[in-house]
Amino acid sequence: MGGSAGARWYAAGKAALAAAFAGALAVIIALGSGWNSPRPRRPPDWEAEGVPITVTASAGEMAVVLLTGPVADFILEVEARPLTGPEFNGYGLVYRAQGRERYCAFAVGSDGYYAVLRVDEGAAVELSPWQQFPHVRRGREGNRLRVECRGAECRFYINDEYAVAVEERRWGRGGLGL
Repeated sequence: MGGSAGARWYAAGKAALAAAFAGALAVIIALGSGWNSPRPRRPPDWEAEGVPITVTASAGEMAVVLLTGPVADFILEVEARPLTGPEFNGYGLVYRAQGRERYCAFAVGSDGYYAVLRVDEGAAVELSPWQQFPHVRRGREGNRLRVECRGAECRFYINDEYAVAVEERRWGRGGLGL
């Protein structure tokens, strides 16, 4: 009798292990095929002409290139990378721009940090302070940056990984750029 109970436990253990393996395999296949992907499923409403765009700035200088006129709700995504410069150089997306001197920015640095800033006539206010994020590719590697704004809330992603959300009520609409 003891032998048949042991056989039943052994068979149940094998069945549980097979079910766990099948479940893990199903999740891996689903993730690999794009299930639960944070990227939008529809084609973009607008694409910048003349891509790729190169923005050049001298040391200590900020360069802003506006691509669109005022928009309110949007998703803006780019693949960006520093071509030259010091080990730390911030680069990224400009959104809700009121002009070249008044805008919000989502920036990453080649040192693995990111921040969300509001720049008004040269004075920067950190909406989300510079902080290290493991998904920021360092050095000269490219980073996929995405900003999604609906109303006052904006959500930020780095290489398809959620980073932070901030509320910005000062400028409800504005231009987009780099």
